Amino acid sequence: MPSLSLLSALSGEEGKLKTSFELFAVCPPGLEEITAYELKLLGFAPRKETGGVSFRGDLRALYRANLWLRTPARLLVRVGEFHAQSFGGLVSRVARYPWEIYFPEEKEIRIRVTCRRSRLYHSGAVAERVLQGIARRLSREIVLSKKEGAPLLVVRLFRDRVLLRVDSSGLDLFKRGYKVAPGPAPLRENLAAALLFASGWDRESPLLDPFCGTGTIPIEAALMASNRAPGLQRSFAFERWKNFVPDWLEELRQQARESICFPRAPIFASDMSAEMVEAACQNARAAQVEEFIHFEVSKAQALRPPVSTGYLVTNPPYGERLKQSVYHLLGKLFRRNFGSWKIFFLAPERDPAVGLPLRRLVSFEHGGLKVHLLHPERVKRF
Repeated sequence: MPSLSLLSALSGEEGKLKTSFELFAVCPPGLEEITAYELKLLGFAPRKETGGVSFRGDLRALYRANLWLRTPARLLVRVGEFHAQSFGGLVSRVARYPWEIYFPEEKEIRIRVTCRRSRLYHSGAVAERVLQGIARRLSREIVLSKKEGAPLLVVRLFRDRVLLRVDSSGLDLFKRGYKVAPGPAPLRENLAAALLFASGWDRESPLLDPFCGTGTIPIEAALMASNRAPGLQRSFAFERWKNFVPDWLEELRQQARESICFPRAPIFASDMSAEMVEAACQNARAAQVEEFIHFEVSKAQALRPPVSTGYLVTNPPYGERLKQSVYHLLGKLFRRNFGSWKIFFLAPERDPAVGLPLRRLVSFEHGGLKVHLLHPERVKRF
């Protein structure tokens, strides 16, 4: 039977506030610690798991987390969990849950399935039976969709236990809405935010990205420094739910708008490509933070600190675009010009030839590669 907590979400605003949901913030493996830190800053009690962080909250907390979290890809809401060893049992159990809350009018949904150590091991067949159960509950035909904007249900089978989670975010949370000018090998917005969190940047010290590309790192830094909610300019899947309270979301958005402030320290960004700098300026303008970032066209060889000290956080080009000799050049520039700066850079190698002792802070996948955020612990001048 549907849980009382789920059904109570339909019993008025007071019931919605009292209802506590089990939520799961999906993040790239390797970034769970950072996402947990973010949730603590928002006042939640996170519990780290592989590939994400779980926490509890009511509907208002769900809205707030979607609006403010910077590093997760999406937020899932636990609908139910049960034991199933047959397809018939799977269909009947799925049909017991109140899907009318999450799919009130939808005619197509996406279903993402993973199966491990279970009698029901074929993900495609599991998705079909889950769809049948939902259609039975809603008394209407539902079809599987591959459209990005279609509602998403995440199904996990492990040792014959079925866990059902519905997506509350819609488009990935890293799609903030400001990437109007794309470029080659762009860093996702949530990964750029994770680099800034991992660096320990205090939002009050100057920040420099000398390989800014289309501007993701400095833009995310400006969003953080100005206390601008990353989800302020986008919509969410939960806005289509039957238990959605528009006034709550609008109130949270208004509070977020009122909390925006002017950054306390300058943010600098440069790139050798004038085209990339122009794209970065367009993206910063779309994010409404262009006035907070000093953009410049500059080659790596001419790299100099814009102020006496600060944080250098960057994603240099790598792979086929970067030779080991360039790492040597970076090390030389770091030692010669940035002895008083805290330096953090992304690389696919754990120990690139920069000629400096490096500490690895976090690792995750980007563009199909395992990459590492590295920090020269002692940068000595020549």
